[in-house]
Amino acid sequence: MNGLTYDMVRVDWRKAMPFLKPIINGYRSHWNKVYIGITSAPEFRWNQHRVLGWPKEMVVIYEALTPMIAGELEQDLIDYARRCNFREDIQNIGPGGEGIENGSGHHYLYLLIGDRK
Repeated sequence: MNGLTYDMVRVDWRKAMPFLKPIINGYRSHWNKVYIGITSAPEFRWNQHRVLGWPKEMVVIYEALTPMIAGELEQDLIDYARRCNFREDIQNIGPGGEGIENGSGHHYLYLLIGDRK
């Protein structure tokens, strides 16, 4: 695996968490580094992360119709990941929602993964 991939859950945002939780659990069980983020431009954001040293992959897992929905899902997923008893913590420092670009339409929830176990 190397690059940007799309493996998106396609359900109403109010029903998304039961589908998103197993996805993050799967990646966390196979990778030491997992970061949860949102963006309105996945290709551009992936290039930014690569320059900053994320050498493995960015996986887009959900397309939200509004920035607010994306922010809420990101915060919920970060909170969930922090409460899980995985040996490795997620790489996020903040609670989520910091990358919201108001007025820019669709946003994408993504995972950065690196350092395979």
